[in-house]
Amino acid sequence: MARTRDRLHYFLGRLGRVGALGALLVVGSFAYYAGVVGPRAAALDAQLQRNAEAAQAAEMARAQTAAAADAGQREQPTLAPAAAAALRRLFDAAEAAGLDLPQGDYRLTEIQDAHLRRYQLSLPVSGGYPQVRAFVTEALNADPALALAAILLRRDRIEDAELEAMLNFMLYLEAGA
Repeated sequence: MARTRDRLHYFLGRLGRVGALGALLVVGSFAYYAGVVGPRAAALDAQLQRNAEAAQAAEMARAQTAAAADAGQREQPTLAPAAAAALRRLFDAAEAAGLDLPQGDYRLTEIQDAHLRRYQLSLPVSGGYPQVRAFVTEALNADPALALAAILLRRDRIEDAELEAMLNFMLYLEAGA
């Protein structure tokens, strides 16, 4: 033991103060890596693995939900003739304005006190402002039971001619219609 200590003292003496400080920093960095960085790297790897498993589980749940929603859509009854006619007029107005309605969200609400059926229609469209305005005007003029509840216009840049719009309509029909 004394011999090792003497050797260490001899080499540190040859290195000088600056060299001894450098050797101390090298040994300290190895100790820091072994005590702090190594365990944290292992913890990070474990967390990344848990994140990957959670993402995979979320994707599976999303797929199951989509499959259940598809099954639920197949089980839904068909639209009433008056609602189908109103939707046909809405799609015709979009076509006349030069817009495409690729998707939409339709919800039926029964209003018991008024004996009405209220369809909430959320339609995302994209096109120029004149096209969107012409579509809304034509749709409201074509169907007196249709009301515009909200309109959200969004443009990525001010100079863009195209905009994205979310149109929320309400369609009021009699309960028997």
